[in-house]
Amino acid sequence: EKRRKLVNLIVVAEGDDFGGGNEVAAIIKERLPNADTRVCILGHIQRGGSPTCLDRLIASRMGYHAVESLIEGRFNVMVGILNNKMNYIPLDNAIKAKQKISEDWLKIVKILAS
Repeated sequence: EKRRKLVNLIVVAEGDDFGGGNEVAAIIKERLPNADTRVCILGHIQRGGSPTCLDRLIASRMGYHAVESLIEGRFNVMVGILNNKMNYIPLDNAIKAKQKISEDWLKIVKILAS
């Protein structure tokens, strides 16, 4: 503010000691009441707009099966969809396994990016 800069950008890690971006913004607003303070949470931007019908359907299916998994006593698994069927993948496998990106997807990305 003293240097009369037009824009200042402050990056805050999630779960920091201050509690996150909104808490840091509140402190700045308290100390600099004339500053135009805006909070932009990267995770919200990355998710993008409103969920589609398919997004809601997938979330509902996966949520249902996650709860069913716990009720059945199945723990340390990730719920996933393979060939339109729900699968339970052990977390160790899910973390360690690296899937290869199909040539079709790479071709689509190349076409759309050009």
